[in-house]
Amino acid sequence: MNKLLLIILNCCLGSLFMGFCLGQMNVISSDVYNVYKIDDTFTKGLMQSLLTIGGGVGSISASILMGLFSRRKCLQITDLFGMMAIMIAFMDESKYALLTSRFFVGLVLGLNGVLVPVYINEMSPKEKAGILGTMNQLFITLGILTTFLMSSFQDFSLPIPFYKMMLYLPIIPCIIRASALSTVFKYETPVYCAKHHLNQQLHKVVEMIYKDKAEKMYEQFQSSQKSTERRMTINQLLSSKYRSRLFIGISLASLQQLGGINGIMFYSSSIFDQVTGQASKKVFYLNLIVGFIGVFTALLATVIIEQFGRKPILKYGTLWCFISLLMLTFVMSNSIGNTSFGSYLIVICIFSYLFGFGFSLGPLLFIYLTEILPDLGVSVSGLMNWMSGGLVAQMFPIIASYDISYCFALFSIFNFIAYMIIQQKVIETKGLDKETVDKYFENQKFDYIPYQEAYQEDRFR
Repeated sequence: MNKLLLIILNCCLGSLFMGFCLGQMNVISSDVYNVYKIDDTFTKGLMQSLLTIGGGVGSISASILMGLFSRRKCLQITDLFGMMAIMIAFMDESKYALLTSRFFVGLVLGLNGVLVPVYINEMSPKEKAGILGTMNQLFITLGILTTFLMSSFQDFSLPIPFYKMMLYLPIIPCIIRASALSTVFKYETPVYCAKHHLNQQLHKVVEMIYKDKAEKMYEQFQSSQKSTERRMTINQLLSSKYRSRLFIGISLASLQQLGGINGIMFYSSSIFDQVTGQASKKVFYLNLIVGFIGVFTALLATVIIEQFGRKPILKYGTLWCFISLLMLTFVMSNSIGNTSFGSYLIVICIFSYLFGFGFSLGPLLFIYLTEILPDLGVSVSGLMNWMSGGLVAQMFPIIASYDISYCFALFSIFNFIAYMIIQQKVIETKGLDKETVDKYFENQKFDYIPYQEAYQEDRFR
């Protein structure tokens, strides 16, 4: 299990890359705008929107990449793209090169957003899939926290300008992961090996993961993959077998972003500026708390996911987000929001929302989607996730210019819709393999069979 954990942690360096790149502009945007002479609103918007457009392209490309290459090679190709994306900004210090770099960084984020959860899910034993799956979100939050911590070095004398260091640092996790996958962690996932009849590699990786149960699991992987399609098509994904699951994937992936997480993460500094009266030190510490909340809740998710399962955490976490945003809307739309007490309430509501998101929709969404959907379905859901994130990033400042409370009112509505979909459509997948999940959806027995009964192997015989 120790070696498996190291393999998963190495894979999650892609998530660290994601978190750092998502958070870096929060710290260096003013310096970047000054140095690259970006003074028009349109170009400033492109700095965020190109990241989300690239993310959408990367998400849908992940399925194509997985159809052409093995899981390990897909991760290595992604890291090569990551190095290239960073080097574009390094080779030509113009705003056009920076914007090009932002698009390709987004492409890498989209690829990692699909490939990392799929790789973890296929590598993990059923009973550990939830715990190991939360490592993805943990490393994203660690990346975001790192950017906030790095901001304390802005006033230090450094060999290169601070903004350059922040732009170039993400190349490090790409180099480390690609090198480790080429040397010490040369394992394909058991699912991939079984699907492509790589019996020798399957035996090797199953022995590493399952130890004493290796022979039994080797036989199970071989038998379970005999009837699996080698390549999923759009027509198959839209068939009655997957239609309801695709609806869950697309709707929850979209609502995760429409529920406000990137609206708050992209513009947290602006919100805290307004609340604190532009007290820079207070803003720094508030952003730091945001980062620590993300890390803490991701760690909390690793503890509670296997104890309570997927559906309860998704449901009650989303309800928590809805209530927090509803309270935030009330405070901001009321005269109380202009008082010092109201400012404290605004910060508390934002922290409360981030706490609810951080242990539910944040870490669990793509864990759940990899358990119910094929690769193409996860990619399509990822595409909708990035498109929705881009829509929020573009529309948030426009709506906020009229009244920022309107933004949080919309976010609360979207969270309530997500809650209703989770309540009505989501089934518990804790400890289930793909074959059992298929039979659950085909039989439509979502509300009548407790998930524990799925462990009875003769149920569907």
